[in-house]
Amino acid sequence: MSDQQPLPLNERLYRTEAIILSRMDIKEADRILTIVTPRHGKFKVMAYGARKPLSRLGPHLEYFTRSRMLLARSRNSDLDVVSEAETVESHLGLQHDLEALGHASHLAELMIRLTEDRQENEAAYHLLANSLRLLSDGVSPWLVTRHYEWALLGMLGYKPSLYDCVACSISLQAEDNGWSSRLGGALCPICRGADGSARLLSLPAQKVLRLLDREGLPAVARLEIRPTLANEVEGLLGDYLRVVAERDLNSLRVWRAMEASAPYS
Repeated sequence: MSDQQPLPLNERLYRTEAIILSRMDIKEADRILTIVTPRHGKFKVMAYGARKPLSRLGPHLEYFTRSRMLLARSRNSDLDVVSEAETVESHLGLQHDLEALGHASHLAELMIRLTEDRQENEAAYHLLANSLRLLSDGVSPWLVTRHYEWALLGMLGYKPSLYDCVACSISLQAEDNGWSSRLGGALCPICRGADGSARLLSLPAQKVLRLLDREGLPAVARLEIRPTLANEVEGLLGDYLRVVAERDLNSLRVWRAMEASAPYS
């Protein structure tokens, strides 16, 4: 059943496609899931008995799984209830790649932190679905994540200024500029002092971001991006995302800590 035309079965039941963003175990066998759907946005649901060994729901409600669900609107709480679930994409490749899994967690965290509950955004849903598929298929996590970050910011109305100085509105020249996450994007050299915490926006980083903005992931994938430049671009976007989210984002930090502590093979 496609989510494009939701079919109400009665006043309580409805079908939707959904991606599992997070989950929390409660009681002995139940789970509260945070899901995102194309037409109903992001919200929490209850999955009774999902942790039981023989549960019919459990295998279809794993992290980052894309599933078709039958949900029942609850009469007694804000949590709709998962009545049925069927896997559409399990993204098995994430289970065997710690780096891809860490970046998938970051994508889900951004969806949770930057979107409002029950606010429809079909484009953001499909962006996440496509990005998880690319990660599972082995496409560079750095590329997939930077594309997702930039595209999601644009879809939600948070895209930073990249072509004009955010302070004086002059068109930016092909030179090193500044970057102010607090003010909302790039600063010309003259205005860089407008934010004492402004970072350097090097010309190569500016070119990568503009290529990402204008042509997307395939164009950036053709570039040879050295680690220093990759770290700069990731740092610029990371700082800006923290400002937009109004909190630290933990998924990539946790993945890097796990990677650093992993024994050498």
